[in-house]
Amino acid sequence: MKQTLRIKLFLYRFFSTHIGKTLLRLMSFGVKVKNIGNAKQRKNSKKCPFLVIITTDAESGYVDKNERRIWQKEAPEAFIGYYQGIRNLIGIFDKHKIKTTFFLSTQCFSSKDEDYKKTKKELNNAIKKGHEIGLHLHLDSDSSLQKKLLKQFKATSAFFYNYKEKLSIIKAAREIIKENLGKSIEKKLISFRWGNWALDSEGAKALSKLGFKIDSSATPGIKGHLNDTRKYDWSRVKMHYPWKLSVTDYQATTHNNSKIIEIPIATFDFFGIKLRADPVYPVLLNKAFMEYYKKADRSKKPFPFVVITHSLEATYSNGKHTRALKDLDGFILFAKKYENVEFVTLREARNKVIQ
Repeated sequence: MKQTLRIKLFLYRFFSTHIGKTLLRLMSFGVKVKNIGNAKQRKNSKKCPFLVIITTDAESGYVDKNERRIWQKEAPEAFIGYYQGIRNLIGIFDKHKIKTTFFLSTQCFSSKDEDYKKTKKELNNAIKKGHEIGLHLHLDSDSSLQKKLLKQFKATSAFFYNYKEKLSIIKAAREIIKENLGKSIEKKLISFRWGNWALDSEGAKALSKLGFKIDSSATPGIKGHLNDTRKYDWSRVKMHYPWKLSVTDYQATTHNNSKIIEIPIATFDFFGIKLRADPVYPVLLNKAFMEYYKKADRSKKPFPFVVITHSLEATYSNGKHTRALKDLDGFILFAKKYENVEFVTLREARNKVIQ
């Protein structure tokens, strides 16, 4: 295990303890949200609802006993990340009577026998309960997609493929959804997130061509993996409110040249470190929620606060609930205490924002 990963695991375990969480609460004044203004200065700034959208990237994998994430790239056939992860999450969502969005990597449909039956059962249950299914791409670890296109992919990021390739990849993924979940589900497929947040301009153009209406790949102010095949870059984006996704410069927020609404993942600064709204940082997530809740202008439209998690983070290899799942439960309880907060899917958020 790399030294940096050892350090990250140590810090995660420490800050998950009672002492660690107490220390983070004392340091939570370091959480800042830039470029969102200050709603206190505006009349009727909280008139419209504050929308909380829990989004789950549904992928293979699980959480190891030492809390290390075993991601799909490392264990593509660990389908427990789909069926048990989704089952555990839905148990929490049922408890709170909320609807969410699952971004589905089609790797799950390369499963066989019992794994396939279990995965289909949990996906159908999610659909029956009103959760939204969106599309999620992890090309280099998706055997189902590679088999469909009779081609191997070496990269996750959209930057490594031309427009024609991206168009065929997204189209094939839609077909896989139709073949396994039915035409009616494929028809309702309007939300998208590129794996590792690695969308680019031609990827946005392909999404527009294929009828998607929502993207939630953006992580404003954050970039990473610039020297490997998971490259993503949203460093030029300062916007936290939804905008029309540009098909000529995906980081531009004023082009208005597509019908796709970008509803970004909420991001924040913690003493200069840029982080995403993720239950993996429960104390900081709660503080970031409070910052957005206080400052975001809701005088004319609702504000959507997007939280990201992963299905694999909801299950250990034995199927039991994880620390991250319990922290997600805690965040939902925390957010529900605030006035005029609604938990919705991305589809529902779009409908409310564009009214």
